[in-house]
Amino acid sequence: MFLCFTLLISNVIPGQVQPGDRVARLLQDLSNAPGPSGFEGPVREILARELRAAGLKVSTDGLGSVIGVLAGSSDGPRIMLAAHMDEVGAMVRYITPEGMVKFQLLGGWLDQALPDQRWTILTAKGPVTALSGLRSVHITPGPDRDRVTPRDDVFLDVGARTKEEAEALGIRAGNAIVPASSFAAVASGRYIGKAMDDRVGCVMLIETLRRLKEQGIPMPNTIYFVGTVQEEVGLRGAHTAVQAVKPDLGISLEAGIAADHPGGRADWAQEKLGAGPVIYLADAAMLVNLKLRDFIVRVAEENNISVQSEVTTGGAEDSAELQRFEAGKPAVNFAVAARYLHSHNSMIERGDLDRAVDLLVKILPRLDAKTVAEISHF
Repeated sequence: MFLCFTLLISNVIPGQVQPGDRVARLLQDLSNAPGPSGFEGPVREILARELRAAGLKVSTDGLGSVIGVLAGSSDGPRIMLAAHMDEVGAMVRYITPEGMVKFQLLGGWLDQALPDQRWTILTAKGPVTALSGLRSVHITPGPDRDRVTPRDDVFLDVGARTKEEAEALGIRAGNAIVPASSFAAVASGRYIGKAMDDRVGCVMLIETLRRLKEQGIPMPNTIYFVGTVQEEVGLRGAHTAVQAVKPDLGISLEAGIAADHPGGRADWAQEKLGAGPVIYLADAAMLVNLKLRDFIVRVAEENNISVQSEVTTGGAEDSAELQRFEAGKPAVNFAVAARYLHSHNSMIERGDLDRAVDLLVKILPRLDAKTVAEISHF
């Protein structure tokens, strides 16, 4: 298997996705799809299509999270796999008399990631290309050249001369805004694109389902494959989706925080590209269930799959809502390491994604009633 994988990535042409590579094609479609918090429709359509293609019954909750059910043992535990569909983005706040667009951010952005970028404003008349203006160096005073432009000073230029011209393009308050960035394969079996957080989790969700269906083994549980909404603005979709699913155990599928680049520090984030899937031991909103952690590590060791761990105080994921359901449920945040999160472009390594799915396919058939009861008992 390792030799086959090596040959596969060695034949990848940077910038291109191989025609027969189903996983890369799905990731490309999901990465390129617009879906900021509250505007997840295009991503939801892709997930619903893939869930139905696998033969699952699909429904949505009141906020728009999509839920597919893989029925197994009728008296087995309910397992919830959750990947959030939304990405960090923005929405139009108002248009200036000069036709410039001011916006409100959706999710956590660094101010330095906002200027001098291309964006897409999604309107009823179609997408509108926009540029976040940056004052020319020729007219920037010396003291300002090293200053980060505050987000409230950033504007989007759509080329309009007036507010009326901007409105004629279809731009209105409340329009969604997404980074204009396209997916590409690069060196070393790695991919770049927008919204890897959390479209890589969405691919994990669908590919795990496909692999389980291919195996055709009886499942000792019922698995709920859930694409949640509005994670980037407070885990809102997971909060409502757990009420619909009522899981006994939850696994949040995510993009992790890799800091293996110049300026990165291991005391901030420990993940590295190429070192395998990630178990989050702690983040800003949850502490992992220790028995579930040990179970996953044991299954990984039995199958010679390397895993890495993360301890961070930054960020919160859907696993926090899975953990808090009812009187408390075992939950874990399971991730693929990604560099440069919450920006126009992030990077992942294909091998990490493949090994994450390999491990999930080994874990899920072993989550029977007895095992889940043992993990849940203190």
